[in-house]
Amino acid sequence: MNKSSFIISISGPSGSGKSTLVRQLKNRLSEAIAFYFDDYASTNKYPVDLIAWLNEGADPKLVMNPDFNRDLNELAQGRSVVLPINDQLLEPKKIIIVEEPFGRGREGMGELIDYSVCIDIPLEVALARRVLRGIQNANSSPVETLKNVEDYLLQYLMAVGSLYHVINMKVMSECELVISGLDPIEIMADKVIDELMKRNIQLFNEDSNNS
Repeated sequence: MNKSSFIISISGPSGSGKSTLVRQLKNRLSEAIAFYFDDYASTNKYPVDLIAWLNEGADPKLVMNPDFNRDLNELAQGRSVVLPINDQLLEPKKIIIVEEPFGRGREGMGELIDYSVCIDIPLEVALARRVLRGIQNANSSPVETLKNVEDYLLQYLMAVGSLYHVINMKVMSECELVISGLDPIEIMADKVIDELMKRNIQLFNEDSNNS
C-alpha cells in the first residue's frame, strides 16, 4: 500500500484511558489527527456467542468493521473521510493516532499500523472506571441506569472480563510499547513520545505550542 501517513494504534480494555491518550497525543504532536474505533460502534460486528469465542481463543479477526478499515485506509492514502457518528469531515495528516482495542490483531490492521502501543492496567481498575463513567454519563432514570450497570457486570463476569484479559495479552505480545494505565495521562503520553523519539522517527517533532 502507498501510505502517506504514519499510523500509531492505542489499545487497552474499556476504562484503560485509550481515548484520553489518543486525544493527548493528538494535541501534543504536530500534524496529527485522532481516529476512534468507538466512532464506528454502530457498524462493529462481534461474534454472537462471546463465551464460545473466548473458549476458542478470542481471535480478533472475528471482529469485523469494514467501514472502519475502509476509512482508515482512505486516510492513510491521503484522502478525507466522513465520520459516521456525526458526519464530520476528517482530513488526513502525516500522523494518524488510532484507538484500536485489538492492536494489529484484526483483519487488515497489521498492514496499516506502524507503531502499536498497549495500555496495561489491572482489570478491576478498568472496570471501576468503566462503571463510574457509565453512571456519570447516564441519560436514563436511576432505575434504568442501575439495570444497565447490573447487565454490564453480569456480562463482565460471564465473558467480557476474561476477553479483555486474553485480547490485551495478544496485543501486548505484538506491540512496540506497553505503558501503565495507572500513570497520569501526561506521563503516559510522555512515554509514547519519548520512545518514538528514541527510535529516530523523524515525523514526531512535538509541537510545544499545543502542549
